[in-house]
Amino acid sequence: MRNNILLFVITIMFLSCDKKTEFATIEFEKEIDFGTISSKDTVIKIFKIYNTSEIPLKISEIGTSCGCTGAILSDSIVKKGNYAEIEVSYHPKKEETGSVSNSIVIEANTNPPYTALYLKGNVIE
Repeated sequence: MRNNILLFVITIMFLSCDKKTEFATIEFEKEIDFGTISSKDTVIKIFKIYNTSEIPLKISEIGTSCGCTGAILSDSIVKKGNYAEIEVSYHPKKEETGSVSNSIVIEANTNPPYTALYLKGNVIE
């Protein structure tokens, strides 16, 4: 009897540890070039993140590489076949000119969990 209980407990432990983690899969435009802007301008672009998996995409966090770039997420949970929009705004820092590239990082239930998007362009005076 004691051996049967021990075997039962070990079986339950083994089965509970064998859960597969499901990851969402996504498609997106990795980089958007906003062209050339004045150092006094602000540019706004939209990234679309498509959920190409059978499970919901859950975006838990979004961040940017600097204070001159902002990002607003339309939906944190994206159902199969749908997409979320990330509105990215960029306003150059004072006296920033030349080629620029800023990143937007998304944390989600994907593998790997972090996805980087890039906004690039050229700033003139």
